[in-house]
Amino acid sequence: MKSVYSILLLILLSAHAQASHLRGGEILASHISGQTYHIKVRLYLDTQNGQSAVDALNSVTVCMGDGGIKELSRASLTAISNNVSLGEYQAIYTYPSSGIYQISVALETRTGQILNLPQAEMTSQFLWTVIDTQLSNATPVLPPLEFVAGVRQVFSVDLKPTVADNDSITAKVVRLSKPSPGTCGVRMVDHSYLFPNEISASGTFKVDAVQKKLVWTAPEVVGNYLFAIVVAEWRNGARISESYREGMVTVVDRPGETVEIPPYESSEYGGVITSTPVVTSPEVSMAIQAYPVPTERFVTVKAYSKQRAIIRLQLIDMNGRILTEIVSKVPEIAVQEVFDMHNLAQGMYLIRASNAKDSVTQKVLR
Repeated sequence: MKSVYSILLLILLSAHAQASHLRGGEILASHISGQTYHIKVRLYLDTQNGQSAVDALNSVTVCMGDGGIKELSRASLTAISNNVSLGEYQAIYTYPSSGIYQISVALETRTGQILNLPQAEMTSQFLWTVIDTQLSNATPVLPPLEFVAGVRQVFSVDLKPTVADNDSITAKVVRLSKPSPGTCGVRMVDHSYLFPNEISASGTFKVDAVQKKLVWTAPEVVGNYLFAIVVAEWRNGARISESYREGMVTVVDRPGETVEIPPYESSEYGGVITSTPVVTSPEVSMAIQAYPVPTERFVTVKAYSKQRAIIRLQLIDMNGRILTEIVSKVPEIAVQEVFDMHNLAQGMYLIRASNAKDSVTQKVLR
């Protein structure tokens, strides 16, 4: 197994000659006085595959959330592993008045070799932090990211922050952010993104509040994966800052203790979903899962076929009208799609999955 995984990883990492030099990042803000803040952008940079791009990235353009734009110069570049360096870009900024501001930066340097983000090369790495300047505050500083995981080994990222103000901290995994069109776009959810454990439809990928760690139990497929978390800071029951952090982990086949993979659990909605549905009847060749139910907007649909086949997914109203249809381009064992239902009237709908032999349905409530 090791030789196969190793060859696959080498192909994956070398297939794109202009591999991205970005492996994650975040934005920090700390109060100086009045409405003046120290702003810092931290970027984790791949010096093995993108040294020339790293050398050229001497500054980043940051949208300050009040209509202002600030160029942050690189203050330091520190090696934190054999092939990753931490670049820090910083400046002082004074807001015209107190308020709530989104600080953001979009960087157009993603690689296409990401398993859980289709067409990754077409998207921006979009980092943001929201601060409330009505309060004296410094956003939490998290430990450095981890970048390598082993097949069937537990991967974790330490989330124990350094918090100057001693405020309460909560963290959760989220889907990737992307900017709306324009120079200083607002943050949007990239619904083409899959959580790392959705690629194999097995295991868990979530924040362990007790350990204060992001834990993936456990990777099964070699390759590069993106992940994101949002850390919220609370004071006297009120949220005073939100910080988005993005990272990339490379899963490799390496020596070490392995673990049994638990059943699939949704990172977004929670709850265990068996990765391979039990289809006991020989006449039944399909299985379907849809969640969350009920939903206010998006419903994720997973369909499984006993034999590799073209899989058709349909969203149907109670009058039998097909509202949306998605068909796999090639024969598949399993597919996953997201249906946007926010423009539909509240009520009951059906999700139908079918192959050449059989079809199954599940009711969903909008």
